[in-house]
Amino acid sequence: HQPMHHFSSYGTMISSAKLLLLQASVFLLLLGSHNVIAWSTPRMTRTNHEVTTRREVFGMSASAVSSTGLLFLLLQADPQPVSAYTPDTDKLRESLYLMSRVQEATVQQERFVGRSLLQEDLKKKMKLTLRLVEKNYLLLDQINFSSSFVQPADGIIDAVEAGNEAVDSLQAAIDYVNNDLSVGPMTDEQRSYLTSNLTDCREKLFVFLKYMPQDKLLQSRERVEDENAKNREEYAGSSDDGLFNPVKLPWQQ
Repeated sequence: HQPMHHFSSYGTMISSAKLLLLQASVFLLLLGSHNVIAWSTPRMTRTNHEVTTRREVFGMSASAVSSTGLLFLLLQADPQPVSAYTPDTDKLRESLYLMSRVQEATVQQERFVGRSLLQEDLKKKMKLTLRLVEKNYLLLDQINFSSSFVQPADGIIDAVEAGNEAVDSLQAAIDYVNNDLSVGPMTDEQRSYLTSNLTDCREKLFVFLKYMPQDKLLQSRERVEDENAKNREEYAGSSDDGLFNPVKLPWQQ
């Protein structure tokens, strides 16, 4: 079972730049604020007439759009004029990187839950960002692929069980946002349900990752940390500083 490197599979992705900008505008209307970002992603670089930084990309559409939401739309669009993402040549390390990004994303989603006062506001924010997590990180695919690298081998049952439980918890949060959030004030019960599933997803991934080759896991996390540091450096002191609002990485807590 080979992992699906979704970012590089441009053949089946949206090819219209105009449609991309329309999606970004819709996302702006949904979020209603530019101070929202779910997780961070690699920076973009210029090749010939390509765009140098994400700030330039964001300015092409709507300056108030969440940088994460727009960036994921860009990553799923035609690769011209943006060179967006190069997967790790080591497939296991790439898979561990994506699982680490899922863990990071669950922390951000919990921040959404904690700060949102109305169900409808939370649903607008989380429905899109969780869908992007689901479709771009393909957690189940990562668990299935990485399971063949479990160490020690006799830990395969515990590892796979934890990995599948992580997938189930993430899906439970997605389903709840899509089907159970309505309108009106958020209740303590709703916050508790969403937070518990997001936390469980993250913690079960920690269990699964314990069985992975630790040198490659460390390298994949260092890549996340390096990309986040570059993002902070790029935005520091700029007019777009509010676009980048990172969370503390879960393995650093």
